[in-house]
Amino acid sequence: MPGARLPRALACLPALAGGWAAAQAADPTLEASRDYLVGASISSSRPHLGTEDQRISAGAMWAFQLGRFRFATSGASALLSQGRQRVDSGVSTELRATTHTTLSASLSFEEGRDWDKDPVYRGLPDVRSTLRGRLTASTSLTSRLSASLRASQDLLGRDGGLRLDGGLSYRYPISDQTHWDLSLGLGWANGTYNRTHYGIDAASAAATGLPFHTLGSGIDSASIGWRLTSALSRRWVGFAGVSVSQLQGDAARSPLVTSRTVYGASVGLAYRSD
Repeated sequence: MPGARLPRALACLPALAGGWAAAQAADPTLEASRDYLVGASISSSRPHLGTEDQRISAGAMWAFQLGRFRFATSGASALLSQGRQRVDSGVSTELRATTHTTLSASLSFEEGRDWDKDPVYRGLPDVRSTLRGRLTASTSLTSRLSASLRASQDLLGRDGGLRLDGGLSYRYPISDQTHWDLSLGLGWANGTYNRTHYGIDAASAAATGLPFHTLGSGIDSASIGWRLTSALSRRWVGFAGVSVSQLQGDAARSPLVTSRTVYGASVGLAYRSD
């Protein structure tokens, strides 16, 4: 039962708090802050990788920090950290930091997918929304080049599985207030994640008439993105970016995939504290 799994997921929260306490003990010079950011963005994207449903949407961005704990929407993360430390979306805390390397933990909500809204796929089991726990390690390779690796695990036992996402990012400073980033990404998922998002089991194939498709773990996505970020004034900051993501391997060959390549674009403006 999903309700029975929730206490198990909540049991992971003390570990996050324990990491926070350990990090404070390891670096007592860090002080509590009151950073915040509010803004809005417009984006053109697809809600799920592998679909053709391109949408233009407007939404709010927000982020704030209380001591070591950070709360942020994905669009606000880079803006709050403009000229500062990187901020994960969701609820996050830094566990360990050195001159060149950072280790952080975070929680984020992952939206599910209701297949019944599409008559072609009606009868497939829904992809359920879930809470994911993430552990991210990032390191500076040079003054402009950095690398990161993120592990993301479904905490509610809703067949969300495990993901690993690695990336390289090159930052070019145009001025003290403005820079652009070029990012390359590669994603790997275990069999549970891939079967939930791209698989069709025998029962679902019989119910929908779609071909049976099973898959295991492996690389499932590659991406490239470019983003310009600028502090327009002391408190106003803006960004604009474009991206391309493409499914790979058995995930790309799934009958559920109507478009292997997804293009995205976004622009935003936000107000932040000093």
